[in-house]
Amino acid sequence: MKSRTWLEGCGAAILFTLTYTWFHISPLHTDLYHRLLPMNAVYWGVAIDLGVVCLFFALIFWLLDQYDGAAGTPWWLLLGAVLATRTASGLAVAGLIGYRVATPARVFGLTCLVGLLLWLARRGWYATVVRSARFVLLLLGFAIFWMLPELVYMAVKREPHDLAAYARTASRYPLPERRIVWVLFDELSYDQAFEHRQPGIQLPNFDRFADESVSFSDVQPSGYYTELIIPSLLWGNEIRQERSDLLGRAAVKTAGGWQEYPDDHTLFADAGRAGLPAGAVGWYIPYCRTYARELDWCEEILRSPIPGNYEPEKPVLWNVFAPINKPLARLSGHRMKQPTTAEDHAEQYRTLMESARRMIGDEGVGFVFIHLPVPHPGGFYDRQTGALGVKGSYLDNLVLTDDALGQLLEWVRETSTAARTTVIVSSDHSWRVGMWKMSPMWTAEDERVSQDRFDPRPVLMVRLPGSASGQKVTTPFPELRTHSLIEGVIAGKAESNAELEKWQEVRPH
Repeated sequence: MKSRTWLEGCGAAILFTLTYTWFHISPLHTDLYHRLLPMNAVYWGVAIDLGVVCLFFALIFWLLDQYDGAAGTPWWLLLGAVLATRTASGLAVAGLIGYRVATPARVFGLTCLVGLLLWLARRGWYATVVRSARFVLLLLGFAIFWMLPELVYMAVKREPHDLAAYARTASRYPLPERRIVWVLFDELSYDQAFEHRQPGIQLPNFDRFADESVSFSDVQPSGYYTELIIPSLLWGNEIRQERSDLLGRAAVKTAGGWQEYPDDHTLFADAGRAGLPAGAVGWYIPYCRTYARELDWCEEILRSPIPGNYEPEKPVLWNVFAPINKPLARLSGHRMKQPTTAEDHAEQYRTLMESARRMIGDEGVGFVFIHLPVPHPGGFYDRQTGALGVKGSYLDNLVLTDDALGQLLEWVRETSTAARTTVIVSSDHSWRVGMWKMSPMWTAEDERVSQDRFDPRPVLMVRLPGSASGQKVTTPFPELRTHSLIEGVIAGKAESNAELEKWQEVRPH
């Protein structure tokens, strides 16, 4: 084969595998940061698959050249439609276009229609388009000279073996005399929970907690994405972008530029210095790795499907065949039982709630941080039947969030330090309507409830020990100031709701 044919095949392979390779070849390596390491078996699988697909498409181009070198038949159109469909899927997975706008059927059908009309109208124009597309693939093919070496380097580089759970409080500190329990609900909207609650939606635990707390009704969000907001709140500095090295160590970009994430300057570190051993239970953020020096108790879930069905725990050979395991199983008459998105989300929720119960019950943890995946879409709860693991809406998850709050508060009441415990309930950001409405998890109820309107306000409520009445702060409150507010609670500078309200009013904006 000619070198041109090889490069065109590589260009086509890059587009065809974009869904699988996108997250791994990014120079920011943000997907690697949010995974439990090591990931070497996955990188080997992706690298080998990319190489095989390059060979496959090089053969396809060679055969088409032998049969139709003048580009006059619809076979080129069929190849173009397949590549356009796969490219659109890759861009959708990367979040650059909406799933609902660029469905595979739409992209394939539109490409075929336009190409067929062009083929019927002017064969010369059709041939020109084919030659132009091949030239683009040729140029794209040169990217294989850095993509494959990068994937192979990542596959052979020794990565750390992350701990997803550990507890070491008893050996370092005496039991703390007071506690702080901070519960962060992912994507909880103040508007939906309090201000414009939908008819028939009952949230008794949120109402009761608000009646006993200082609540902030106009929190100004510090960002849009969880992976930037939570590290920003813990550190007290706005993070605009994040990246990772190949060992999973985070670097962040602030107004002052890029720097290593200062985990020793976070609320976890502040709590430890104040004699409150810190613990975290959460998902998506690699708490146990990023804050390993500051956390005495940690359990996390970093499990989310990897495009291509690759799995870090499986051997290399298994990952090589991962993208075609399902088709092969169907051809052989076997059905691969895999959990649905709702079932997987529900299992993560159950696991994290059980972890939260254990951490709350370990009274050696003085600063308790709990990050839960509710009411974060997609819906995995049916509020009518109480069933978990079934497709639902944002409102279904919101009702489940209220149930979770009630359960967490009950576990706090069962501890001997309940009367000396400050409870903080917050969210990282509100319900991101614009993002989720383009997702296949969007429901008719979501459409009706959202009214295509995004209210950006997250939730923030603080209940200090002994509080029996609530106060509402209606003035704008920048979310990033949550850091200084909790710093004040850690330092014991606010021991009543009235003191807390007065203290936060004099803090610099």
